Amino acid sequence: MRGSFLAASLALYSNLSAASREERRQNNNEIWSGPLADGGNAWKDAHAKAKQVVSQMTLEEKVNITTGVSWKNLCAGNTGAVPRLNIPALCLHDGPTGVRPADFASQFPAQITVGATWDRELIYECAAALGAEFRGKGVHVALAPSTGGPLGRSPLGGRNWEGFSSDPYLSSIGSYLSVKGFQDKGVVATSKHYALYEQETNRNGFTPPGGRLPGMVYTNPIPISSDVDDATFHETYLLSFAEAVRAGTGAVMCSYNRINGSHACEDDVTLNQILKGELNYQGYVVSDWNAQWTNKGAALGGMDMTMPGIDFWGENLSAMVSNGTVPTARLDDMVHRILTPYFALGQDKDFPPVQFNTSYLAIGTYLGLNPGSTHVNVQADHYKIIRKIGEDSATLLKN
Repeated sequence: MRGSFLAASLALYSNLSAASREERRQNNNEIWSGPLADGGNAWKDAHAKAKQVVSQMTLEEKVNITTGVSWKNLCAGNTGAVPRLNIPALCLHDGPTGVRPADFASQFPAQITVGATWDRELIYECAAALGAEFRGKGVHVALAPSTGGPLGRSPLGGRNWEGFSSDPYLSSIGSYLSVKGFQDKGVVATSKHYALYEQETNRNGFTPPGGRLPGMVYTNPIPISSDVDDATFHETYLLSFAEAVRAGTGAVMCSYNRINGSHACEDDVTLNQILKGELNYQGYVVSDWNAQWTNKGAALGGMDMTMPGIDFWGENLSAMVSNGTVPTARLDDMVHRILTPYFALGQDKDFPPVQFNTSYLAIGTYLGLNPGSTHVNVQADHYKIIRKIGEDSATLLKN
């Protein structure tokens, strides 16, 4: 009996391992394991519109949608645009506790505080208020909420406060309601950090040559690997993301860590097979900033957008599609996935321009004085929700 259980456990672990992934690809002579997005039941019309627009794009225009144009711009993340087809540069911006850094925006409580209220209505209202402020500032894609990455099962986790709870059930409820709140206000929610992002120590992003400061030595040490078996992954760590997908999240952010030896942003098992296959996820996977390590691996492994976009993809992705390393269908699927939530949330109609400018932060200027900041106040009466969360989250600990 024990032998049978051990054999089954090893088989489950093998399914998630990087070596197993590569072996399957080679044995099946696969370049890319898919699957293709079709919009699902909820986004059929938006997906059809995205396909129609993408069919008119050149190779370079498609790649432009998938590749960031560096963080030294208006927003923390900025995609390329396709002006002739009326596709603007998309603004991706932090974060789970408010639009930052920006003036006249509210500072919301940390998600762990929101979760401590155990109040579904408040969780939704908080996310809806956040969504309204992000939209008011012209942000297409909010880099929030944190949906189980980290889940925070260890008290030593440096970012445990970002999640709703170490309880997978409470975390999943918060994830579902928050995605709904953001997107009901017309802003794409980014469910992060997928997956198994449970510690800050040795998370180690890759700093490409274009992002390196003069005189600094960059060694790019390999990031920590979160090793887990299939059952634990599904039963504990996947639930919050599954609920975010069920709520219709437009974006999922892949994390810095490795998963059983494979970089999270190019892991075929967790991205293609589980997220896009098993969960039927119809949105796109965006890298955490500098979490991408390779061009080909990320493209075939299931990542759809690179951020902030300095050295990876761009011309490299164009070349890989041209020489057949990356199938054209794969590139098309990336762009379909990115534009589908854009159309589904009506961002192609009367969406406000970006109302702030982060590009001067590196030289120490106050954000409100930066060129392009309009000082539009988006706070409304959100202080009432913030205060209510503060009151209802108070928790008495008793021996």
